[in-house]
Amino acid sequence: MLRWAAPTVGRTCTIGDRPGARIRRWQPLMLGGDRVARRYRRGRSRRNYTIGAVVALTGGAAYWTFVSGRAADPSSPDGLLASRAPLASDRPFSTGDNPYQADVPEKGANDPAGRSGPVDGSAAPPAAAGSAAADQSRIRQLIAAGRDELGRGHWIAARQHLSEAYTLGPPPEELTELRAELTRIGDETVFSPRLYPDDPLVGRYVIQPSETLGQIAKAHDVTAELLARINGIPNVNRVNAGQTIKVVRGPFHAAIDKSRYTMDVLLQGTFVRAYRVGLGADDSTPTGDWSVKVKLKDPTYYSPRGGSVIQSDDPANPLGERWIGLEGVGGNAVGQMRYGIHGTIEPASIGRSVSLGCIRLHNADVEFFFDLMIPGKSQVVIR
Repeated sequence: MLRWAAPTVGRTCTIGDRPGARIRRWQPLMLGGDRVARRYRRGRSRRNYTIGAVVALTGGAAYWTFVSGRAADPSSPDGLLASRAPLASDRPFSTGDNPYQADVPEKGANDPAGRSGPVDGSAAPPAAAGSAAADQSRIRQLIAAGRDELGRGHWIAARQHLSEAYTLGPPPEELTELRAELTRIGDETVFSPRLYPDDPLVGRYVIQPSETLGQIAKAHDVTAELLARINGIPNVNRVNAGQTIKVVRGPFHAAIDKSRYTMDVLLQGTFVRAYRVGLGADDSTPTGDWSVKVKLKDPTYYSPRGGSVIQSDDPANPLGERWIGLEGVGGNAVGQMRYGIHGTIEPASIGRSVSLGCIRLHNADVEFFFDLMIPGKSQVVIR
């Protein structure tokens, strides 16, 4: 399950959150309790009524404790079912859909009436103030420990501490610096040719006779282009048997925060890179869960408003040189096929809401990001 560290204080988002499940399961029990109490009033003395009511209420409280505990426990089957949204592997994958219809918002994409599940936040019990204070104390301890390890050159230990702090939800004043530190660590430990001991995200691999870089990449859920980039291999089609290379254990995922115009890149739930993005005007970029469906280099642009087609080599092509088509699989995104992540010919639009709904990246950024995503495996969450 993909976890996203939300940049708001103390909040962690998980793909498929469904608040309010406990309230719905509790209400029928209380109705049953009322019926039991009425039966005791009709045929029993005041003393028997009192005993029966106590028994009913005690049993109801015990059952409510059991049910709410299971629903809140992510390790229990009920907890998993209550919080899990469809993953990419749960849905059929087809390359037959037209991926070119970029920047076409669906009507009511972010209409609250279209949201799945209850949206009333008042149903969730408030967090205890003492617990929130303890969380912030823990976060600050992790940040301090991570920076100490970073100063010593202990990259993996530093990443572990700082990633945990980021997942728990750092205070706003720490967020920007923490993202920069984790990006620096990601560049050193994941996207460079260097290997550090006990790093679970990467490994060393010896190329076997007749083996291709594409085969090795597929076995590790990454792209051959990424492995070539990391290892300084000039031609993805030419590698030598016996050659030792660094491999990355994918797939990569991404999390977009609309309020901050940021996109986090995650590897095994660990923050490894950050980007600034541009979004749709008038809140036309739907929130929800998405699966990467198709990738295209040098895409041709077909205007959703009609008119001429803009060829891939035309400087006026608004998609730039990369298109990553998305398929909506959860939340407001379910069933949506016309959105994607692409480059731009308007660099000033990054950090603003001006597109027709798609996500824009600087061209250099989208070229790198393109090499991270795997169709059918990589997921993107937009919040």
